Amino acid sequence: MILALLMSAALSGAEPPSAEAVPTAEKIPVSAPLQNREKRIKMICVTDTKTGSRFTRKTCYPLDEWNAKVEASRQIVSDYQMAPQTNPGVKP
Repeated sequence: MILALLMSAALSGAEPPSAEAVPTAEKIPVSAPLQNREKRIKMICVTDTKTGSRFTRKTCYPLDEWNAKVEASRQIVSDYQMAPQTNPGVKP
């Protein structure tokens, strides 16, 4: 499918966008002074790889969101471990 898209783009004769037409992200150094009422947000970035794939995906979260996700995961595991044990195949 990708090959078909590349071939159709090549055959259409369309020129790729020039460097001036492509906007670039403004890079602000970490040590840059903050503007009025701004504050830095600590970000946590994680690189995930799905099982059976070589492709990775980078996901970033603000620190408070990351801590909330970690706490929610801990609570789910704790609830699962504290749930009463049932074994429907055994009669008392």
